[in-house]
Amino acid sequence: MSSLDIPADFADLLQIPVGSVTTIGPSGYPQASAVWFLAEDGVVRTSLTDTNQKVKNALANPKGTYLFLDPASPYRTLELRGDLSVEPDTDIAFLTLQLVKYGLTPETFGRPLDGRVVLTLTPHRVRTWG
Repeated sequence: MSSLDIPADFADLLQIPVGSVTTIGPSGYPQASAVWFLAEDGVVRTSLTDTNQKVKNALANPKGTYLFLDPASPYRTLELRGDLSVEPDTDIAFLTLQLVKYGLTPETFGRPLDGRVVLTLTPHRVRTWG
């Protein structure tokens, strides 16, 4: 990531398999979900369907957080707070790229391919613990 300084001793957490993304729901309360993701070029992205609640939340209130927990030590964390954006992934180019990290292809993914969007967090604050 280049848009913010991620401490070198926490950068490995951007390679873990699952992160937690939090958006603000229609009730005003946070909604957190575990998601697959890619962190590159200064942002964190995930592929979702356009009917997903996280997508609806991001469109209504484009602020969010990613939390990455160290699988070996859950008290070692990296949190990225920032702005969310949603873009269509009609040709599933991003989904295909993301699936490489997980050893899958669109054909072996087993989830809907129609209505895919990319939820992107551009971080403005980095918090670490542990």
